Amino acid sequence: MAAAAAAAASKYTGKYALHPLLPGAAQAVADACRGKLHPSWTDKAQTLLSTWEKLHVCMPRYASFMAKCNRKDLKRPHIFMNEQAQAALGEFYLCCALRLRANEVEAAGEDSAKLLDLAGQVAQNDVEPFFQDCREFVANYSEALHRRLDDTTVWREVEDGLFWHHSFEVVAEEAYRDLRQEALPPEAEWPNRDDAFAVEAVLERFTTALNGPSRSKAEELYQSFLEASAMPVKCSIRAALIDHGILYGDVGYRGRQAADTPE
Repeated sequence: MAAAAAAAASKYTGKYALHPLLPGAAQAVADACRGKLHPSWTDKAQTLLSTWEKLHVCMPRYASFMAKCNRKDLKRPHIFMNEQAQAALGEFYLCCALRLRANEVEAAGEDSAKLLDLAGQVAQNDVEPFFQDCREFVANYSEALHRRLDDTTVWREVEDGLFWHHSFEVVAEEAYRDLRQEALPPEAEWPNRDDAFAVEAVLERFTTALNGPSRSKAEELYQSFLEASAMPVKCSIRAALIDHGILYGDVGYRGRQAADTPE
């Protein structure tokens, strides 16, 4: 794959022109690490998105609460003198209870005291912890990194090796440079870009290094990409939090990719 990426890249000129060793080496890193390393954030993201899917039908009730509450009446979090706001918030939590604890809602029947108690439990033990988990998950979201990652996706339409090269430059430029300095010859000694046999020979030695002394650097680089790839999902969840008034902030960018966006 690395040699094929290098051969494909050698055909491009102008703005696509790079020495074929660069996309070839980047492809070799991806090939060596793909399927062996995994992002740390996916299980958490799947859990959060699954809960959003259950609760999104309740969010209009939260919007109604926000519209009716008077910030001047706020004494403690979620304790409002405004009775209309309190009622709207209660309806929101009851809706959440129906989505998250349907059996318990059914068991409570029409007993208003039991339903009120259940709404309080859901608020304290389910909904508010969920919102806090969402806030913590998106706390390190970087719009700048997200934009730069989105910009690299166009390279996939050109050639995969070019995509990996530009992606590694975005997510871990220093680590990527250190790996090349360790496992590739000095740039002054690189073969002519049109010498496919010489380029392939260098890439074979590079791949050998990835499976030996340079393995840790390659894995660190690839792991950086996997962790940075959370940005579209974090963007979607962050935007949903802000759109629904759960998190204060501005949404300056929503991304090019259609990550599973909470409604």
